[in-house]
Amino acid sequence: MRSKNNCFNIKITQDEKILHDKDYITLKDGADDVGLSYSIIADISCGRKKNKCYENFKFMPHIEITRINKKECIKEI
Repeated sequence: MRSKNNCFNIKITQDEKILHDKDYITLKDGADDVGLSYSIIADISCGRKKNKCYENFKFMPHIEITRINKKECIKEI
């Protein structure tokens, strides 16, 4: 069921360079668009601890997911 009140913004940055910044109605829509599984996106959005072994990669992007009010969502969704 689609959210009636909330949307999500997924912002991916690497070394302060914005690689992706877009609003989505559901986390599933965002996961499909960025090419990650829903479970990974859901874990990030609720703040579950990530696997520390990934921090050793040289090029690890920072993924930030924030819940926003639906009225603030971009109309093109």
